[in-house]
Amino acid sequence: IDAVGSATTAYSGVKPITTDMVAASSYRLRETGRGLGVETYNLNNGTNYGAATDFTDADNNWVYAAGNLDRYALDAHYGAEKTYDYFLNVHNRNSINNAGFAIKSYVHYSTNYVNAFWDGSRMTYGDGNATYTPLTSMDIVGHEITHGLTEYTANLVYSYQSGAINESYSDIFGTTIESYAASGTFDWLIGE
Repeated sequence: IDAVGSATTAYSGVKPITTDMVAASSYRLRETGRGLGVETYNLNNGTNYGAATDFTDADNNWVYAAGNLDRYALDAHYGAEKTYDYFLNVHNRNSINNAGFAIKSYVHYSTNYVNAFWDGSRMTYGDGNATYTPLTSMDIVGHEITHGLTEYTANLVYSYQSGAINESYSDIFGTTIESYAASGTFDWLIGE
């Protein structure tokens, strides 16, 4: 059952999120209210998507200590929800394929991995390294999901000029989604 919870994110502060209540005191970072769902999984510093596990919480008040990298999963989940909302509310589009495509995010990819990417079916986020924190800020989440939108619409070949256009669309929409989700703190920087 979808349930509204509270997430203390690393980049966006305390935000409402929708989660899945699987038992009386067990919630996970999944929901079914937006299209075919928004789901966020833990790769546990591996690269095997089949071995990913759920993030769970006992009271749907998601708080992780500042040093706990799990809090960046809350940014990925909240960012995916707001990106879905942006495309629906501003462009009347039901997810990236306009047919409710389930938005799946995987965090804790590999070790010391400083990147985020769309692979044709899902978003993946590394934990960063000693210099960079995980790349799950609102504009980066919006950027990655927009790669999926571009694939389902323009299907630009990811090479040379068409690849550059693909990246620029993701930058434009990433910053637009950040503006939609947090207009009071909006800036034109990507992943600042």
